Order: sequence, then C-alpha cells, then structure tokens
Amino acid sequence: MNRPSVTSIAVGTGGGIASAIAVGALFSLFDYHVVMSATEWWTLLPGAFVLGFVTVALSVHTGLVSPGGGFLALLVAVVYTELTTSPPRAVVERGDDVIVDGSFHALSYAETWYVWLALLLVAGVAEFAIRRGYSLEDGRLRNLPTLPLSRTDLWLVVVGCSGAVGLATMILLVRGVLWETASGYGIGFVAAAVATVVPLAALLSYGIVSPFVLYGWLVMATLHTEAFTAPDSGLHIPILGVSSIGFVIVAGLELLVRSRLRGWDGGRFASAVSQE
Repeated sequence: MNRPSVTSIAVGTGGGIASAIAVGALFSLFDYHVVMSATEWWTLLPGAFVLGFVTVALSVHTGLVSPGGGFLALLVAVVYTELTTSPPRAVVERGDDVIVDGSFHALSYAETWYVWLALLLVAGVAEFAIRRGYSLEDGRLRNLPTLPLSRTDLWLVVVGCSGAVGLATMILLVRGVLWETASGYGIGFVAAAVATVVPLAALLSYGIVSPFVLYGWLVMATLHTEAFTAPDSGLHIPILGVSSIGFVIVAGLELLVRSRLRGWDGGRFASAVSQE
C-alpha cells in the first residue's frame, strides 16, 4: 500500500476531530463529571480521535467504504442512543461516594475505541476481498494489492487482523470485572483470535462468504455486550472461540453448494491463493 496522501490525512483528521468533539460534548452535556475527573476526561479523547482518524483516512486512501462508513454509523448510534436514553446522573450521595444512574454510552465508546478500530480494520479487509475477488466496483479501489495474495501476504494479513481482535478483546476483559486472572485473559485472546482466523482466511483465499457473515454478527454482538453492558457471565467470550468450529462447517457447506451449482468457487472469485 502506498503512503497516505495529504487529502486522506486531512480528511482523516476531520474524522478524528469529529469523534473527539462528539465525546467531549456528551461528557459536558451530561453528568459524567460525577464518575470521572477532568484528567480522565482528557485522557479519553485521544483514543476517540485515533478511531476516527485511522478509519476515515483508510477509506479515503483506499476507496473502501466499511472502515469510515462503519465508524460514522457507530458514532451516530452512540450519540443518538446517549441523547434518547436516560443520561448519567447522581441519584444518591453517601459520604464521599456517589451512586450514579443512567447510561454511559459515550464513556463506553471512548474507553473501548481499540475494539471498534480492530473490527473496522477487519471489515475493511473483508470488503477488499469481496470487491476485488468478485469484481464488485473494484475499479474504485486504489492503493491496494490484487488477488490472489501470496501465502506469506495472506497469512500476514490474517494473523495481523486476528491478533488485533484478540488483543482488543483481552484489553476489554482486563478493564472488566469478570475475568480477573491471567489465564482468563489468555482465553479471551485466543478465543477472539481463533474465531477471526477461519472466516477471514476462507474469504481471502477462496471467496467463501458465509462464515464471515456469521462471524461479523457474532463478534459484534459479543463485544458490544462486553463493552456497553455489564454482563453477568463471561461465557460469551469462550463461545466466540468455539464458534470457529461452526465457521469451518459452514465454509464446507458453502463450498459444496457452490461446486454443485457453478464450479468450486461459484465461477467468479479471482482465484485461489498464490503458491508464492
């Protein structure tokens, strides 16, 4: 991939500023000062900026829609939900302690920016594979490689994306209250990483789509639960890892159906992975 242009950096900066301003405005509008100090308030803004900057700049630089579009959809959803649900407010003061009621969507968004960044980067890779592999408006893509990828490049992409999702999940568990052991954090990392490997590798190498569709739904639901709610069980994280077995089965079924209909790859995907 070529170096980002001045335009992509400038537009990405605008996305980062919009993200940080939205978070800061929501913090100021509602009673977030009762759950965080001014220092904590400022330390959360850089993460919100990075999320907006990287995703929007990537979309402008490559022509991919999902990173920047996904970020904008997420930001709008957070702002809308924060404005239309019960805002954070202090309801009881007991000495130096304050009991706060209401939703904390802006805070959760800012604290877990790395999760959404990892998922949006994975979505960008999937969009690249589908559009390039099936020639769907791929003429609009730029600064991206052609398919098939070499085995080395393919596994670098798959391992990098899977590691990013696994690391983000592990950090999310560290800041939570259910997984307070090193082994638990390790399970979270492996579960999320393994769940990402199977559908992404199948999509990039053979154009198999259905496992990634299921993965996208499952991983978003799982990490949304962990980031925006207070789950009373941590079983949803190991289930994410076990689901990789289901992804393999679904991939095999899709291959079987497509081989019966129009050939091993449905007759359209660019080609299998290069032997280089």
